[in-house]
Amino acid sequence: ASSPKYDMTLIEAPPYSPALEKYVSDHEALHKIKPGNEAKIIWANDSLKEKTEYAIVYLHGFSASHEEGNPVHIDFAKKFGCNLYLSRLEDHGIDTVEPMYYATADRLWNSAKLAYSIGRELGKQVILMATSTGATLALKLAAEYPGIAGLILLSPNIAINDPNAWLLNNHWGLQIANLIQGKYVHAKDTSALYAKYWYPQYRMESAVQLEELLESSMKQSTFQKVKQPTLLLYYYKDDKHQDEVVKVSAMKRMFNQLATPEDSKRSVAVPEAGDHVIGCYIRSKDVKTVEQECEKFGIEILKLAPRS
Repeated sequence: ASSPKYDMTLIEAPPYSPALEKYVSDHEALHKIKPGNEAKIIWANDSLKEKTEYAIVYLHGFSASHEEGNPVHIDFAKKFGCNLYLSRLEDHGIDTVEPMYYATADRLWNSAKLAYSIGRELGKQVILMATSTGATLALKLAAEYPGIAGLILLSPNIAINDPNAWLLNNHWGLQIANLIQGKYVHAKDTSALYAKYWYPQYRMESAVQLEELLESSMKQSTFQKVKQPTLLLYYYKDDKHQDEVVKVSAMKRMFNQLATPEDSKRSVAVPEAGDHVIGCYIRSKDVKTVEQECEKFGIEILKLAPRS
């Protein structure tokens, strides 16, 4: 696999509401998107549609959609009167026979940058909320753009919880994976509801690109550039009951290496979540705790004023 280039130039999004909404819908119209997977703006005040003090940008995980953060992102934005941008990362949420075939680390990065640019037009300041690989991208954004106001990381993907993951992007890695697993990565959840908002299967090539993204960006040199207030939430009860998808140990290492002042970063295990996707009604068994911790972080660390 060729190394990602990671262009740092921010894309300029249109500055006011009708043009910004059209910009988002025109971008989404380029693809046949699965219903409910489209990127969208949720205004704090639907009749005024004006910039709020803070905007929340939600970045979803690999093979997922913004539904994976529902209701946490919507409730948090509502609680503090923030405009909310529910992004759709490149190559995601598309009605296609070959999901994620064209996904690359650079394409993911560019769509995360675009989401941040849209967020900058929605709020005077931008808070990133993200799950899994969305949180990988959020950390890289925070490292590169110090103007970002804060990070809420739900089960961030710093390293995949698989001892063979490192092989994927090495010489013959894809060929070996294809031999062992076939052309596709298959999700464990086979329900229709899951298939609505995630890809139940996707091309192995994109798993190679995911490993490339992680190895090239989730390292100390990135974490040391992150100075923003940060909340880390993850599923861990004990060795047997913990996140099976990504490594909790890697999350903790990342957290310790952040340059964020100690009193501005918070790490909280959610032992009853029961799943990697801790902030969604479809998978998590303890959305309530996730919401409470996000609210506390908003009030106590980010100094946001609750609307009600």
